[in-house]
Amino acid sequence: MEITFFQAALIGFFYYLSWSPWCTYVGFFTLNRPLLAGFITGIILGQPMEGALIGAGINVIYLGFISAGGAQMGDPSFAGYVGTALALISGLDVSTAMAISVPLGTIATVLWIGKMTVNSFFVHWADKEVEKGNINMVAFINMIPPQIFLFLLSFIPATLVVFYGPTAVDGMLSVLTDDILHIFNVIGAMLPALGIAMNLKLIGNSFTMPFFVLGIIMAVQFNMDIIIISIIGVIVALTISAIRYDKKTA
Repeated sequence: MEITFFQAALIGFFYYLSWSPWCTYVGFFTLNRPLLAGFITGIILGQPMEGALIGAGINVIYLGFISAGGAQMGDPSFAGYVGTALALISGLDVSTAMAISVPLGTIATVLWIGKMTVNSFFVHWADKEVEKGNINMVAFINMIPPQIFLFLLSFIPATLVVFYGPTAVDGMLSVLTDDILHIFNVIGAMLPALGIAMNLKLIGNSFTMPFFVLGIIMAVQFNMDIIIISIIGVIVALTISAIRYDKKTA
């Protein structure tokens, strides 16, 4: 399928919003996630369901995503928006899309490092203004220059990759053999297991693991819908939290 520059720019703009503070928690905790990124990209490209499926696959890879102390294992948002866009435009299946999204997210960490490096300059700038007594300048320095820089650092690369990237992907697919494409599919199918394993490493303990196993049994043995299992999980979590709170306040 063909993509217009306006569509590419719109995807790039949502990628910027996913890292910006303008949407408060809707940004980092929602727009930043590959599942919603894929859905939004799918809407822009006229294939919302396909975009959501690809985004969901990419999201599983980043289930254990955490950014602490300036360390970044990848950029789930870039993988979600750009990876989904390239997959839809080039007609890739979910497994292949997941395979190409990982290097995309890893490469995008360069943008993260650049943003964090330059942002340190704004902090020192604000300190100097405070020393001069220009308190009103602190709010300006904290908001406007960093966001202009973030917009340029995120919007432009994402837009250009989405607009020009499909040509490179199509060229790559044209020279790859069926065996190599099969390898991509196998790698893509294995990546969700990696994401789940990373997530279990973060949350797995003697208290939560029984509930995880119970969820698997309900899904595999009793063929229960994942939405029903999620609802049951929320009810159990709220009940346990309420019981623990009552014990602490008693």
